[in-house]
Amino acid sequence: MPKYRKKIWAGDVYEVEEFYCPRTIGKKYERGRNENLTKEEQEKRNLQRTQREMTRLINTNFSGKDYMIVLTYDRIVTLEEARREASNFFARLKRYRRSNGFSELKYIQVIQVQGRVHHHVVINGFQGLSKKITKEILQAIWDRGLVLIKHLYQNQKDNRLSSYLTRENYKKNGKRWSSSRNLKKPKVKIEVVKETKNKRPLRAPKNHRIVASYADFFEEIGWVRYMKAVKVGGMDYGAYEEGEPHMEHSNRKG
Repeated sequence: MPKYRKKIWAGDVYEVEEFYCPRTIGKKYERGRNENLTKEEQEKRNLQRTQREMTRLINTNFSGKDYMIVLTYDRIVTLEEARREASNFFARLKRYRRSNGFSELKYIQVIQVQGRVHHHVVINGFQGLSKKITKEILQAIWDRGLVLIKHLYQNQKDNRLSSYLTRENYKKNGKRWSSSRNLKKPKVKIEVVKETKNKRPLRAPKNHRIVASYADFFEEIGWVRYMKAVKVGGMDYGAYEEGEPHMEHSNRKG
């Protein structure tokens, strides 16, 4: 069974995973169901995969200069209505940014349906040649309820933000999350590893600090080694504690 090393660069975060795989990477195989996992275990694994993917996408495209916003409603709306409202909001926001000299809009959005429907959105900052964006301007562009806004934090290194965004599973109603099409993907490199008698420790790139390192055993593929490192002085995405994040908010006028 071949052994591989997968390296992932996502912004200032570097990850490496070393594992055995019964199939040759790069060749197509029919996707089969894992007979050893229960439905709950498979759902948990899928959610963890979603959180890792979102974390890497945020790390690659956003930093402490960017924002986490919450869009709420002053009335009860359905999920389909919320999807239309979000689409219209992003269209208006794109026009505003374009006409005021701001950079092109980038975002990741999750619709929460528990309680009153609302939107959690990670968006890029408003670096441009014109006036600065304010929560009042975002409020006017949204104009459907409250807008809460907060800068993403710097130098975070875990999955808490993506865990917070994906804590509600409504996959039966559609995708867990959506994003703009202009997001960059993390850089991934997979290489074959030669077996040796002595295992060398997984190494971090120069000027990176290791923040996680462990080995796990899986019945399907055996031992997997993993390591994560963050660039010293670099920037990563924000992280929130359990519950709603504390954010500035603005009331709808009129």
